[in-house]
Amino acid sequence: MVRVRRRHNARRAVDRLQLRETLIDQALQRGFVAAGIAGVRPFLRARERGLRAVAEGRMDGMPWYTASRVLGITDPAGPHPWARSLLALAWPCPPAGAAPAGGEPGRPRGRMSSYACVPGADYHDVLAAACDDLGAWLVALVPGARWKRFVDHGWAMDRAVAERAGIGFAGKHAGTITRTAGSYVLLAEMLLSVSLPPTPASRRSCGRCSACMPACPTGAIVEPGVIDARRCISYLTIEHRGPIPLALRPLMGTWAFGCDLCQEACPINERLAPAPLADVGASTAGGPVPFPDLVECLQLSDASFRERFRHTAVWRAGRAGLARNAAVALGNAGDRAALPALEAARDGDPDPVVRDAARWAIAQLGG
Repeated sequence: MVRVRRRHNARRAVDRLQLRETLIDQALQRGFVAAGIAGVRPFLRARERGLRAVAEGRMDGMPWYTASRVLGITDPAGPHPWARSLLALAWPCPPAGAAPAGGEPGRPRGRMSSYACVPGADYHDVLAAACDDLGAWLVALVPGARWKRFVDHGWAMDRAVAERAGIGFAGKHAGTITRTAGSYVLLAEMLLSVSLPPTPASRRSCGRCSACMPACPTGAIVEPGVIDARRCISYLTIEHRGPIPLALRPLMGTWAFGCDLCQEACPINERLAPAPLADVGASTAGGPVPFPDLVECLQLSDASFRERFRHTAVWRAGRAGLARNAAVALGNAGDRAALPALEAARDGDPDPVVRDAARWAIAQLGG
């Protein structure tokens, strides 16, 4: 009787292992570059780090990131008692190519984070569609299976899940570094009602390398793996509302949306990053580009912003946010031929934050 039960359990274990490997293979076939399985027990270390960030004020400016939210996102199975496994997924995100040489006088080019510039729909939609297709495949194979996806937002802690599932490790810049695409990845997870054996957790680290830390011009990486969001250029150009602190403006370079400097400094990415995006020109008429025309970004109307960015990541910044960022970037670009555009924004932009940024940029250029 005991021997039969053991054989039955062994058979079930083999079947679950086979299902895990097949699921991972199906994820890779759909475009993900890494996939792994993690258990659904609470992420206590990530919870401790998240609560510390809230307590220290490093998440100020993001009112949605609260202690109660940290408690929720570090226990994904809490509101989903049917969950038995977590599928961690990583999608490749090509970096920007080499910066273009020169530019037209008075039309300096800025920078947009590479993840926002991948051609096609917003990456949230791309990853969601791939997850939905994978979930449909699972239900067809395992009738009655349940699943729920999380794509870069919602109640899941992406990086902690990825590390537990072994698809990558947390770098000193706090990004997830994978074996297949470095840190140039976008993360997603799927809660599954099917109990699957976990893949080995990652035990890798950056070792002695800390190249990313001095590469951050605003000093946002306050210690290995710890980010002060209030100083992060990505936060300042995307999430932050209102004027950018004066002391940080000269340090932001020409970033109009996001920042990739810590990733560009990482030597692992030199070996593993996907093929870079091609320079498709300075105009954003077709959506975000790696090196946009800053004057064009400054001068966009509400209607033009909606037309160009509604279904892209840049939408989150808003028209005024992008114009504010462009004004600061123009002040840092050093091209006095851009003064007429800045003066027009100072005198005529409907948003006072944009007008303030334009005044600061004019002063930077000696206007």
